[in-house]
Amino acid sequence: MLHHRRRKVDRRASLVAAIAIALIPIVGVANPAGAADTPDYGDMAGRRLTTPVVGFAARPQGDGYWLVTARGNVYDFGAAKWRGALADRPLASTVRGIAATPDGRGYYLFLRNGRVFAFGTADFHGSARRVDLDGASVTAMAVTSTGGGYWLLTERGRVLAFGDADRHGNARPSAGVSTIGIAPTPDDGGYWIALANGKVAARGNAVHRGDSGGRVSAAAVGIVATSDGGGYWIPQLDGRVLDFGNAPFRGGLRGTRFAGFVVAMDRRPDDRGFWLATTAGRVYPEPGTDLPLAGVPQLNVTTVVGGLTIPWDVAFMPNRTLLFTQRIGQINAYVGGAVRTLAAPADVVVASEAGVMGLAIDPNFAANRRIYVCMTSNLPAGTDDVRVVRFRVNEAVTALTNRTDIVTGLPVNTFGELGRHSGCRPRFGPDGFLWVGTGDAAIGTVPQDDNSLGGKVLRVDTNGNAAPGNPGGRRWYTKGHRNVQGLAFQPGTGRAFSVEHGSYRDDEINRLVNGANYGWDPVPGYNESVPLTDFAKFPNAKGAAWSSGDPTLATSGADFLVGSAWRDWEGMLVVASLKEADLRVFRISANGEVATQIAIRLDDDYGRLRTVVMAPNGSLYITTSNGSGNDQILKITPS
Repeated sequence: MLHHRRRKVDRRASLVAAIAIALIPIVGVANPAGAADTPDYGDMAGRRLTTPVVGFAARPQGDGYWLVTARGNVYDFGAAKWRGALADRPLASTVRGIAATPDGRGYYLFLRNGRVFAFGTADFHGSARRVDLDGASVTAMAVTSTGGGYWLLTERGRVLAFGDADRHGNARPSAGVSTIGIAPTPDDGGYWIALANGKVAARGNAVHRGDSGGRVSAAAVGIVATSDGGGYWIPQLDGRVLDFGNAPFRGGLRGTRFAGFVVAMDRRPDDRGFWLATTAGRVYPEPGTDLPLAGVPQLNVTTVVGGLTIPWDVAFMPNRTLLFTQRIGQINAYVGGAVRTLAAPADVVVASEAGVMGLAIDPNFAANRRIYVCMTSNLPAGTDDVRVVRFRVNEAVTALTNRTDIVTGLPVNTFGELGRHSGCRPRFGPDGFLWVGTGDAAIGTVPQDDNSLGGKVLRVDTNGNAAPGNPGGRRWYTKGHRNVQGLAFQPGTGRAFSVEHGSYRDDEINRLVNGANYGWDPVPGYNESVPLTDFAKFPNAKGAAWSSGDPTLATSGADFLVGSAWRDWEGMLVVASLKEADLRVFRISANGEVATQIAIRLDDDYGRLRTVVMAPNGSLYITTSNGSGNDQILKITPS
């Protein structure tokens, strides 16, 4: 996923030269009652651009979006995938914008001179390269509902049709007024053309729903139609958004200052919100948690320690000394700016997903100096298992002593990919007991086997005995899991949540309820085509609070954000993603049953992310998982 779109170069001079960067004051903030937050998938905040952003397009599915610069760099966020760019090509004209295909798996980049470039599933149907535009620039593009054609609009109102797009007429702007946007009707039988003064021309079967009458506070920059064609929005450079017909009012960038000018907008598929993009690469969801006055924190990322290999977990001693594990077989401390190896147990089996994994600090560490480590072991000789081992950290923080294996016998895959689905995440709950998320070892019978500790969430005391209240006096608290990677407890309520890997679909966030079955039963054999929560087989299975669907993200470690410095994100659940290489922020509903993704950050900036842990000072620590000595422990400080 690492492409040249991630270049970090100076943006200031070119932004001033191309489109003078501005901070625009406007009036009043609105987040209409009853309107669900529009997801925030991230933007270019904190990144450096050489040329301004000129275009924005959301996936029609509403789960991601792209930004494009005047030079042709493309930046992808959420489920929108990078399909190509023009940044390395010599161009006779600057890029004007981007338009998505209906399937969300491709896009077009179009230039001011009328050239069109197709990427991903986008099919090329022609361009205005050899058309006499009479000196006019192309200002907008729209794709047909079939994806089999498109329209180009020039600043003087001329519409060019390609592929299965039908031409329904031009607009006739007054002298000195440009046409800046085009939006087709749902059946492609007509379109609306927007002028920079906020007026709208309807052509074909498009019905005029109203316009500004030529009176706007700043130039209009486009037009976006509702999904049923019953209305449209017109965004302006200053962040105001005009709504007409059945297009609901959803706010605008008002009552604050924001970087750059608004250059583009796109809507959610349910018409209940939209995103506004600026020349500075910022994307503002409306209505949403990223309104400038809403208090979303900026994230300052620094490297605490580098040169590591799969740092699997981190924890903090009461004096804030950082302890961490590396899957390659080490338990480490970071003291005085240097890494110390406290232990490298000789019996550790390092293979695939197995090795030294999760780490937890005893709540009574100040008195007993105990830590708990998940690791794969070959003891006794000739056998392999995953186990939880208790150690004591010596006073000098140079070694571990008093090893006690408190939970043994968690299954290991020895007949397929050694170490696959080994889990293993330990966390102390607010009840004082040690909770351990385990993997199913890719053995089909394990998750539903009450006598197996695999595919479960365990709840034990510090000696490994079953905690009081567990179902049937067993050591497990819940069953029917595939490969638990994250455990977190919600501040205030004490509710427990797990995060686990799906197969080709359905990564999940689950609220853990005593004795619940989460429905994973991949038999016969190890059948990964079955649902992660199989309600057909287990009608009373506990459903997920959130599921990725298809494809998966490889969600991993999780924790809740604590402290007022996190502003509106305080109390939110943050989840690391390995495959998608990002950090995701979720709001948990009042009853704890639904997790809603509201933001994505660090999108592919540091590679695969494995673990997130709140530090005692209110910062968030994150481990990367790229391997071969290329990993880091990062610290995120909100501001």
